[in-house]
Amino acid sequence: MRYKLGAFLLIAGIVFTFFDGIYYLMIKKEYNFTMVGEVWYYIHPYSLQIIQPIVERYIMVFLWDPLLLTMLQLPFGLFIFFIGFLLLLSRIILKPKKMRN
Repeated sequence: MRYKLGAFLLIAGIVFTFFDGIYYLMIKKEYNFTMVGEVWYYIHPYSLQIIQPIVERYIMVFLWDPLLLTMLQLPFGLFIFFIGFLLLLSRIILKPKKMRN
């Protein structure tokens, strides 16, 4: 399952980055990619507004500003490419044990 999801995310990341780059470079004439925070806001804007106080109050204060805020500013295509790569890498490193009968 990790292999299929990882391969799908890897390919989707490449395709999204390609088309996102073509859109911004050819149509808008600027170098600006769609960020993870933008995609999250398009999908569900209220959860994005609620997650910051939850993380700062109940988990760790310094977790929001340097880590999660930086993650939200990453290009979305490269982010899902990286997640897919990590899933494929975990499949290679953590090979399932074969059962003997």
